[in-house]
Amino acid sequence: MSGQSPADTAPTTRKALDSKRKGRLVAGGIGLLLGLWYTWYTWSNVPMGTQDRPGAGVFPLAVGIALIAASLFVIGEALLTDKVTGDVAFPRGERLRTVLLMTGSLVLFVAFYQFLGQYIAASLFMVAALSLLGSRSFLRNVVYGIAIGVGISAFFMELLGVRLPEGLLGPTGIIGGLFL
Repeated sequence: MSGQSPADTAPTTRKALDSKRKGRLVAGGIGLLLGLWYTWYTWSNVPMGTQDRPGAGVFPLAVGIALIAASLFVIGEALLTDKVTGDVAFPRGERLRTVLLMTGSLVLFVAFYQFLGQYIAASLFMVAALSLLGSRSFLRNVVYGIAIGVGISAFFMELLGVRLPEGLLGPTGIIGGLFL
């Protein structure tokens, strides 16, 4: 008989990947592939500018690198830890409704982005997202949604000089054309 208790001996076999860990591995792999493609595309097609005046590609490049890093962490967690395990359950009831409505809002945002432009599309999307995920006060969701949508748009378009679609507010748009 050995002098070691069963608690002192290390297990010799690793637990097989369950559905949560497999899901994280797949999500991390997809994120890694998207991050690699996005970073490569940005590096090869978007101007980086100079050190004194960074170009439009600096922020997307940072986003791509961050996506790669986050994906590697997710893959590492899925492979190296057993702390988060279990079965994956598809959302039901109110949660399923929220997921489907947010997906629909995102699809509408992408579909009407060019026509509406960054300011209007971002504001409408934020109002929808806050209404679905946040408070039940419609007025608060509208005020905050417009403030966030306009703030994000102004940051990229006016402060950073990133060219994004102006849509209805542009010089050829219905609203923008009224003021020229």
